[in-house]
Amino acid sequence: MEIIEHKPNETLHPIIDSYYIIETTVTTNDRIPPLGHPVIQFHLKNDINAFFSNYTFPIEEIVVVGQLSKFAQINSIKDSKLIGVNLKPTALHKLTNINMALLTDKGAPASYYFNHDIYNLLTDIKQSNDTNSVINLLDNYFMKLIENKPIKQDKFDYLITRIIDTKGKITLEEIETICPMSSRTRQRYFTERIGLSMKTYLRVIRNLSLFKLLNEHPNKPISELIFAVGYYDYSHFNKDFKLMTGITPQQYFSSNQLFTKQLLNI
Repeated sequence: MEIIEHKPNETLHPIIDSYYIIETTVTTNDRIPPLGHPVIQFHLKNDINAFFSNYTFPIEEIVVVGQLSKFAQINSIKDSKLIGVNLKPTALHKLTNINMALLTDKGAPASYYFNHDIYNLLTDIKQSNDTNSVINLLDNYFMKLIENKPIKQDKFDYLITRIIDTKGKITLEEIETICPMSSRTRQRYFTERIGLSMKTYLRVIRNLSLFKLLNEHPNKPISELIFAVGYYDYSHFNKDFKLMTGITPQQYFSSNQLFTKQLLNI
């Protein structure tokens, strides 16, 4: 199994965090926690339903996946290859102007939101002989997509950045300082631009931070790590963990979640 991350052209940093290429010749069964952002996936040699078997997604070569509030079950992906685009949390809303609540826990064919050029891109990717050419094709497509559509950053984007930087431990006082508006308006912003409630999004980011800490410090007691990401008791952590993965921490960490560990390292 191989997962390789590539960074986009600097021009694309406001909308794209990274590209990733996954190739595998083995069968795996993993539960991927919510990643905190939407993705676009180009499935070159596998069944989309193998990647999201606990969701009902369309079987398409190019799929747009919104914010997930719970884990994605990956079953058999033997002899598969896909290219993913990790979008910034608000990027899909900015690119398509859709209410992201429509894509919460859902995937949709790219044709719903992008013109046919994205399928021409897929054809070019399939004909490409090397990784650098693929990354250049992706860069060129997305740079063309935004050349007449300036992507502006506002205080809500700054709030999302602070939530991620603080690993979900941002205080209500700081939230209100960054976005001085009513809680109802702020919630509407989250629903429209992110697709999750602020409470759920904070939980997603906090749990994602925990998974990354576990990858970085596999020998540290989990009790130390859960306090590091803002949990004050094990029962609260246990409840959130089950919401994110569908199983208890003991069940999860006793299984071999190799794919998850590699994916969360990018």
